[in-house]
Amino acid sequence: MAATPLVVMGCAWLIQSDSLLWIAVAVCVLLPALVVAGAMCGPGAGPGTCVAILGFALLLFVGPAMNDYVLDRRGDRQEGVVTSIEGYHKKHGDGRECSVEGTHSGRTHTYEVNDTVGCGEGMERGQRVTLVVDPDGWLTTRLSNAVHGLSTGMAWTCGGLLAAMEASILYGRMRRRRR
Repeated sequence: MAATPLVVMGCAWLIQSDSLLWIAVAVCVLLPALVVAGAMCGPGAGPGTCVAILGFALLLFVGPAMNDYVLDRRGDRQEGVVTSIEGYHKKHGDGRECSVEGTHSGRTHTYEVNDTVGCGEGMERGQRVTLVVDPDGWLTTRLSNAVHGLSTGMAWTCGGLLAAMEASILYGRMRRRRR
């Protein structure tokens, strides 16, 4: 029960990977953990339901927060050149995907960067850009204009969700039971 927030944070980190296997593992670990934590809060739907909902909300916020923090602190910044730009159709408009060749340690790597991580309207073929690459290869490569670090609002949101989840667990465990 006390490890529920750690399980949620670990699963949020696993979901940041592009691998469907890790996402499936995270879901298979998270759902039973939230159900058990909710059931351990005692009879009644109040605290247990709050634990499950707040745990899922924490998962949605803490994963991207850790992603932003890690890329800002540990990300390897390297120069690159946009080699091609391709457009594609999304549900609500058009999207863009840029191929960027980055050179690091004398080796040339090609990275695919889409519009959600920096490939915007102002990009042109041959343009010099700065890439932010995760040294472990776990997180998606971004352009430096899309890496802003952990925002204060995101940190407060994650902290508030964590505190609310812990308060729900504490309330559910401490309330009086009918005999």
